[in-house]
Amino acid sequence: MTKHLSAPASHSAGRSLAVLLAVGALLWTWWQIPNWYRLGTLEARHLAALVQLWQQPWLLALVLTAANAAVLYRATLPLALPSSPGSLLDTGRFLPGLVFWLCVGFHLLSLVGVGLLAMGWLTLQPLWPR
Repeated sequence: MTKHLSAPASHSAGRSLAVLLAVGALLWTWWQIPNWYRLGTLEARHLAALVQLWQQPWLLALVLTAANAAVLYRATLPLALPSSPGSLLDTGRFLPGLVFWLCVGFHLLSLVGVGLLAMGWLTLQPLWPR
C-alpha cells in the first residue's frame, strides 16, 4: 500500500487574522494585569513591586519578540508564500492581501516601539492613578 501525498492545504486569511487578533489580545491582557491587581489591593508596596516587575523594558522587548515570531510564522509567512504558484493568479485576493498588510503593520509598529523604547524616546508609564 502506498500513501498518496496530497497537496498542502492553502492557508486562509481568516486563520491568519485569528492569529493576529489572538496575539493582540494576549499582549493587551499581559499589559493590563498590574492594573487589574490594583483594583483589589490596598497596599501600594505590592502594586509598586508588581509594576516594576511587569513593566521592565527587557521583558516588554522579549514579549514583543515572541509575539512577532508567532505572527510571522503563523500568519504573515503563510499568506506571503503561496501553497502553489497558480494560487497567486486566483481572483478575489482582497482579504488575504488586507490581512497580510495588517500583519506587516503589526511587525513594523512593534519594531518602531521597541526601537523608540531602546533609544529612550518612549518611556513606560507605570499604571498609577493620576
